[in-house]
Amino acid sequence: MRENLEEEKKRSDQEVVISEEALQEAAKYVEEEEGPSRRLTGRMDAFITVVAVVMSLVHLYAAVGVIMTQVLRGIHVMFVLFLSFLVFPSFKRFKNRIIWYDYLLALLGIATIVYMLIDFDQFIYRSVVPNSWDIFFGIVLILLVLEATRRSSGWIMPGVVIAFLVYAFIGPMLPPPWTHRGYDLDRIVGHMYMTLEGIFGVPIDVSSTFIILFTIWGAFLDLSGAGKFFIDFSFAAMGGKATSAGRTVTLASFLLGGPSGSGVATTVTLGSVAYPMLAKAGYSKEAAGGLLSAGGIGALLSPPDLGAAAFLIAEFLKISYLDVIVMASIPTILYYWAIFLMVEFDAKKFGARVIAFDRTHSLWDLTRMYGFHFTSLIAIVGIMVLGYTPIMAVFWSTVIA
Repeated sequence: MRENLEEEKKRSDQEVVISEEALQEAAKYVEEEEGPSRRLTGRMDAFITVVAVVMSLVHLYAAVGVIMTQVLRGIHVMFVLFLSFLVFPSFKRFKNRIIWYDYLLALLGIATIVYMLIDFDQFIYRSVVPNSWDIFFGIVLILLVLEATRRSSGWIMPGVVIAFLVYAFIGPMLPPPWTHRGYDLDRIVGHMYMTLEGIFGVPIDVSSTFIILFTIWGAFLDLSGAGKFFIDFSFAAMGGKATSAGRTVTLASFLLGGPSGSGVATTVTLGSVAYPMLAKAGYSKEAAGGLLSAGGIGALLSPPDLGAAAFLIAEFLKISYLDVIVMASIPTILYYWAIFLMVEFDAKKFGARVIAFDRTHSLWDLTRMYGFHFTSLIAIVGIMVLGYTPIMAVFWSTVIA
C-alpha cells in the first residue's frame, strides 16, 4: 500500500512539473506570435486594466448607440496606440519596466487623434489641402502606427508598409511597368490620416466593430468558466478508449476555438491541461505537440468567431457575416473530422493507451449543471438568423454570457 501511494505521489509530482514546463513553453510561443508583452504589477497594472475596461465600454456602447464612423475609428486607434506603447516594450530588455519615451509615445498617440476630433468638420474638408499642423500630426501618427506594429508583431508588417510608402514617392524614378506619376507628402498624409481610405480604412473599421466585440465576448466566456466546462465536457464525452485522449483534444479544440477565434490562445489554453494526458496515453512530445497545434489552428475556421479574416471577407465582399459562418461550417466539419480520423489511424502507431479520467461528474451531470455555457454560442447564431447584425448578435451574446 505504502509503495503504491509513493508511486502515485511521484507520478503526480511529475505531472505538475510537466504542466509547468508546458506552460513556460507555451508562454514562449505566445510571445513569438503576439510579441513580448510586459508583465506589469501594482498601480500601473491597475491603470492599464482601467483603460482597457473604458475602451471596452466605449465599444459596447457603440454597438447599441450612435458614434460617427470616423470618430469611432479614431477613438479605437487612440486606445490601441496608448495601450500598445505601455504593454509592448520597445526591446526585450525593457520587458519588465516602462521607459520614459513609452509614456511620450502613448501621449502622442492621444494627441494625434484629439487634434483630429477638435475641429472635425473642417479637418475632413482639408484632406486635399492639409495645412502644416495636419501634415505634422499625420506624419507622427504614421510613425506611431509603424512603431506599435513593430513592437507587437515584429519587423515584417512595418517593413512591407514602409516599402509601399517609399514606392508612392519614387514612382517617377522606376522603370515600366512599375512607374507612376508619384505622390507628394501632402497627398500621402491627407490620404492616410484625413480620410477613411488610409489608416482609418476597412481593417480599422472591422477591428473597431466586429473584432473587439468578439474579443470582449470571448473574455466573458473565459471568465465565466466556459473554457473549463468545454474541456471537462470533452473529457467526459470521449473517455474510456485508447483513442480517448486524442479525441478529447480534438473536440475541446473545436469547442474552445469557436469562441476565441485564435489558434495560439486555443493551443496554449488546451495544451497546459491536455499535454500530461497525451503523454500518459503514449503520445511522444512531437505527436502531442502536432495534435494540439492542429486542433488549435482550427479556431481560424470555426464558427462563430473565425478570426479576424472572416470579418474582412464579409466587409470586402459585401456579404452578411452569417453567410460567412454558413460557408465556413463545411470546411470546419471536414477539418476536425480529418483530425478525428488521423487520431484513430495513429492510435496503434503511437501505441496509445486507455487512461483514467476523472469520473466525478458524468456527461449528463456536466451538461445539466453547466450546459448554460452553450447558450451564448447558440444565441450568437440564432440572433443573426433572426435578421440582426453581427454587432448586435455579439453584444447580446456578451450580455447572455
